[in-house]
Amino acid sequence: MDSHSDSAAGTDAVDDDFPVERRAELTDQDPDALGLFFDLYFPRLYGYVKSLVRDQHLAEDLTQDVFLQLHKGFPSYDPNRALRPWVFAVAVNRLRDHWRSRAHRDRSQTTTIDGEDERIDLPDDDPGPIAPLLAEEDAATVREAVDGLPDTLRETLYLRAFEGLSFAEIGAAVGRNEVAVRKRYSRALAELRVRLGAPANPGPG
Repeated sequence: MDSHSDSAAGTDAVDDDFPVERRAELTDQDPDALGLFFDLYFPRLYGYVKSLVRDQHLAEDLTQDVFLQLHKGFPSYDPNRALRPWVFAVAVNRLRDHWRSRAHRDRSQTTTIDGEDERIDLPDDDPGPIAPLLAEEDAATVREAVDGLPDTLRETLYLRAFEGLSFAEIGAAVGRNEVAVRKRYSRALAELRVRLGAPANPGPG
């Protein structure tokens, strides 16, 4: 298998926190399963949403909206599919609806990189490049630097480095191909290093 390919067979690895055997109970909207799901995913989804909108009250409202959409979507959820990518795809779509709405007019933090140089180094499946930054810098400093990234880069960085989704799963969530997601992740890491005063391209190792 190519080292730059995230295998669909490995998608369950990110769902270890929610028992695979209980996914069907979500489809049936079992109260106990829904309660467990809420306890596990609310802090993650809230953290993700807040990292992108950077407003506590708005993040709370949007996270509630995401959970309402998830609750409505559970009857059609396929329990054979990995749970976390589907959950974050719903969150991504809700955020995009918000950004398209009249309430959101500030587009200064958006970016596209589809036309970037194809020679950009694409990361392998190890999310490691951010680990030294997290180890060397104060966590609050790293978070502040992450908050300053453009929306699309922050979105990709969060899903990869903090939620552990594969590049293929992120692509499915944000509606991009895997190569584009890898490029966004590389650009996010490079900009994050610059913001933290580290070399943008530290080289091998």
